[in-house]
Amino acid sequence: MAYDRIVALDYGEEKRSGTAQEHDFGELGMTKDGRSYRYIFMDGAVTAGKLLQTAANIAEHDMDLVTAAAAIGATSISVTLGANDIAVDEYKDGFLYVNDGAGEGQLFKIGPHAAVASGGAFAVPIRDEGGVRTAVTASSLCGLMKNPYKDAIVAPTTFTGHIVGATTRDMTDNYYGWAQRSGLAALLAKGTIVIGGELQRGNATTTDIAGAVEAVSYAATVEDEIVGVATLIIAVDTDYTLANMTLAP
Repeated sequence: MAYDRIVALDYGEEKRSGTAQEHDFGELGMTKDGRSYRYIFMDGAVTAGKLLQTAANIAEHDMDLVTAAAAIGATSISVTLGANDIAVDEYKDGFLYVNDGAGEGQLFKIGPHAAVASGGAFAVPIRDEGGVRTAVTASSLCGLMKNPYKDAIVAPTTFTGHIVGATTRDMTDNYYGWAQRSGLAALLAKGTIVIGGELQRGNATTTDIAGAVEAVSYAATVEDEIVGVATLIIAVDTDYTLANMTLAP
């Protein structure tokens, strides 16, 4: 089926935001100068120039769910939830993956679904054409993840997910809009940043500033997610630096 893969955004359209959903979660938008964006839904209010992260996974849903057998071509896979319920369409447009056992390594897009009670059986509807490609068995284990661009949060300094982009404007809780992935952006800075230096999401090793970027330190035992390069000014705490974001479009 033919469809447009990139939404052409006029300058300023990347700052559109509202309560009506206009695109699929994660749909790619791009301005003429090459800056790229993904369509998101916010969980919480946020100001411009801050990094956003995926919603934190739910421990009772994210892996090792007891799974019923599903044959090749099946259009759903039934899993048993842990001690946490599921709201209507909570995982719609998200993903089910087989993390262990027969059929492991498969990833499926989730369709619309009803609510499921804590500990209940969830017949996960699969949107993928052709359904299951390698059969799963009662020994298989699966996990669930929301669409990464649904219920985005301000990136905490204690990481519970990966970066989905940065805000281009102030956004209201439960509003749709665009998060920037690549190209020039004004981003909240933490610590001293120098021109040409790589930038990572701010962590909790010094003063916590949620949603900020900081200079990359390769002396750290664990490198944090790199999001771009400082471009224009030497920034200090709580200032905004012009950065060239380098997340994949």
